[in-house]
Amino acid sequence: MAYSDLAPIRSLRTHDVFFMVVAAAAPLAAVVGNGALGVLLGNGAGMPSSYLIAGLVLILFAVGFVRMSPHVQGGGAFYAYIRHGLGRYLGAAAAFVAIVVYLAMVIGSAAGFGFFAGLFATENLGIDLPWWLWAGVVILIVAVLGYREVALGARLLSVLLVLEVMILVALMIAVFSPSSSAPVSLDSFVAPNIFSGSLGIGLMFAFVSFLGFESAAIYSDEARDGHVTVGRALVAAVVFISVFYALAMWCVVCAFGADKVVAAAAENPGTLVFRAFAQYTHPALLVAAEFLMATSALAATVALHNAGSRYLFALGREGMLPAGLGRLHARFQSPHVASLAVSCITLVATALFAACGADPLLTVLSSTFGLAALGIILLQAVTSLSVIFFMSRSKGHTGARLINLVIAVLATAGLTSAAVLVLANYDTLTGDLGILNHAPWLIPLAALIGAAIAGKRA
Repeated sequence: MAYSDLAPIRSLRTHDVFFMVVAAAAPLAAVVGNGALGVLLGNGAGMPSSYLIAGLVLILFAVGFVRMSPHVQGGGAFYAYIRHGLGRYLGAAAAFVAIVVYLAMVIGSAAGFGFFAGLFATENLGIDLPWWLWAGVVILIVAVLGYREVALGARLLSVLLVLEVMILVALMIAVFSPSSSAPVSLDSFVAPNIFSGSLGIGLMFAFVSFLGFESAAIYSDEARDGHVTVGRALVAAVVFISVFYALAMWCVVCAFGADKVVAAAAENPGTLVFRAFAQYTHPALLVAAEFLMATSALAATVALHNAGSRYLFALGREGMLPAGLGRLHARFQSPHVASLAVSCITLVATALFAACGADPLLTVLSSTFGLAALGIILLQAVTSLSVIFFMSRSKGHTGARLINLVIAVLATAGLTSAAVLVLANYDTLTGDLGILNHAPWLIPLAALIGAAIAGKRA
């Protein structure tokens, strides 16, 4: 996040914005982590279709999001759209919900790094340490980077993204090749499998895999054709992400067989995709995949930590949180207080999970990402609702406005339905810690606090 007042240069083209949006989605982490958990806890062999359903709903959402973006100030955050369309009370409520979302995902991502870094170290270096020690390492690294405002280089992230996509493509080629022994079928795309198990949880892991796609809006001032460029890139990115994830998960399902993939995931969901690599590709690709998964989790933790810090920083500056959170470091010009706050919350939560003996994937990552996904889907639904109100008040061609309204209504209905499905099946995400069943109450609580603070500042 830049704090400069310099006017931006309009140099970004559609494919530049597209690339940055896809990079934010972390393809390997989405498949190895979210996809495998979606198979086990969600709709099993139908998980590939969950990505397509989520993609369709988010394309509808993206259309309204792009139509409204030229009229919104605030860097593209959901709460800026909600504030513009529905007023400052709901906007403030959305901002506090967003804080819960990002804090939850930082905690889950750190636990995910703990698992996957530990797996790589054990399998390839002979170093066997508990997941929470690796999580502590990544929390420390991210804390230092966040405090000093050191970003992972865009070139490094670009290289890692390309390698992540290439290694998943290599697995797809190996599984789908004519010489492969994999039982390839279209079972993942038939109704009995799509609606098997818990479709709501499958959709939850699918939706959370798209996290960050809306960040395209923040590049509007730097894009060559402004919101036209961003709109094209956003829709193209959602289509690519949904299709690519669906193909990658279909490949994993076929690697084990539609009738056996759930049992394979039950053995250890964290290693499901790696076992497919081991069975169908060269051993070097397995090592590479395990390493890239750890680096992907590191990059995701850094990005989520920075996003959470920016929310605290922005709300501190606006007077909705303690003013100290809105301070910049005198030397590094970083939101150091907000960054330290996120680091401390992440460390304490990770320590509590570790003390309870929680499983890093089946309890920590699944419950925190479940809470985050519920919050994200609700934020998207309310954002889409704000688009409806905005479109109903706007002037313009009646036919075009009606089409946009219908699209926004469909998006709102789809997102609301997804939220209901996730909430109805939430208790499958909490592992042995039943107290986490009550975690969704944090969302309305955060919303009420935000609205109350906005009321005091009125």
